[in-house]
Parts: sequence; C-alpha cells; structure tokens
Amino acid sequence: MESRTIRGRIISYISVIWNKIDVLALLLFLIGFILRLIPVEGCFCAARIILSIDLSIWYMRTLDIFAAVKRLGPKLVMISEMVHDLKFFVMMLTVFILAFGVSSYGLIYGVQPFSWHLPRKVFHIAYWQIFGELKILDEFEGNEKNK
Repeated sequence: MESRTIRGRIISYISVIWNKIDVLALLLFLIGFILRLIPVEGCFCAARIILSIDLSIWYMRTLDIFAAVKRLGPKLVMISEMVHDLKFFVMMLTVFILAFGVSSYGLIYGVQPFSWHLPRKVFHIAYWQIFGELKILDEFEGNEKNK
C-alpha cells in the first residue's frame, strides 16, 4: 500500500525500526557536530560523548546491513544465539562471584563502616581472584604485619 500524502509517507517511514535508528543516528551526529563547533570545554566533552554514542549506533546499523550478505548473515544469527545463551551463564557467574566476594570480604576485613565504595571492593576482590590474581591477599597480609 503506497501512501500519496507526505504525512502518510513519513508515518510509513517511521514505522520501520531501522529507519528510527537512522534518524536517531543522524540527529545525534548533528547535535554532536554543532556542540563540537562551540568553543567551550563542557560542550566539547559533551560532543565527544554524543559522537561516540552515535558511532556505536552506526556500527550496529552496519551489522544489520551485513545480515543481508550471504556469508555473514548466518554467522550473525549464530553469534546472536550464542550471546543469548551466554546471558544465563553470566547471571550465574555473577551470583557466585557475589556470594564468594561477600563471604571472603567479611572474613578477611571483618566489620567495616558502610561506604559507597564497599560493593565495588567486594566485587573487585572476587572477580580478580577468578583469574588467580592474589595481590589483594598480599595487601591483606601487609596490613596484618603493620598492626
């Protein structure tokens, strides 16, 4: 069904999700470009952030275009299915990291006053111990020797 009015054409154009993403990417580019031309440090920083988000959107759009290529399309489908399966693994890993982190931090450091950096410290210790990084334990032993 082809629309003859300009309003109907705009509505049919916007009804496709990728066209909405294209319009968003173009608007972000224009906003970022205009902010980049303003000689104020805050505007320059905001322009860099907006342009980096815009670049990410264009990369996602490029992946959609690659889906039409005969050799790349099936690989993109496989990657998206693997990422879907990986989400459940990451959720389980996060639960185990937090469980280990909270218990080990509580045993090593004892009762401490609340700080907004405390959850980061708890997660940080457990995360790096997954990879065998025991520097955190070395710091603990150094603190014990200084007492």
